[in-house]
Amino acid sequence: MNGAFSVNGRTYPLHFTVNHICMLEETVGKPLPSLLNSSLSSLRDLLWCGLMDERITRETAGQWMQDYLAESGSLKDLSALLASAMEDAGFFRQPGKQG
Repeated sequence: MNGAFSVNGRTYPLHFTVNHICMLEETVGKPLPSLLNSSLSSLRDLLWCGLMDERITRETAGQWMQDYLAESGSLKDLSALLASAMEDAGFFRQPGKQG
């Protein structure tokens, strides 16, 4: 687990793996760096990627984002949560930083 996403009174583990990222890139036709621009659809796709172990659809990820926002979450907080989880998984690790 690389972090957790909480919505609707439940907490879901986030798992970012090489295979998940590759599946995401193949599905959306964009490399990971271009998905980090924090557009709404990119955030939804990154959330979906982290929740692949939950076997949810991209549409469900979008609905959960909507619910998260309705619960007073923000896009900025969600973006930071996803970035932190990806860094915990070893993506974007700072040089010399052990994790």
